[in-house]
Amino acid sequence: MKYIINYSQLERFIRRRFSIEELNKLIEDTIELIEYGGDIESSVYDAVREFIKERKFSDIDEFGNDQSYWSSYLKYETPLVEFVKSTLGLD
Repeated sequence: MKYIINYSQLERFIRRRFSIEELNKLIEDTIELIEYGGDIESSVYDAVREFIKERKFSDIDEFGNDQSYWSSYLKYETPLVEFVKSTLGLD
């Protein structure tokens, strides 16, 4: 399934957890990883994972079972990855 997510959709979907500045920094970090010769797909995921890790969300179930962890983690990762890909034209 293909998602096209822009700033306003992401803001609604994530419930305004991130500022425009934070999202711009995510895009800049991703571009930097790609420019340093990283695989495009890996660079996107690496930047998003670091972005999520830095924020230490209390609603990501780090101590639950695998299913609980991944369902809580992917609610952030999936839209952010799609947002970065859409913004950078990496569809």
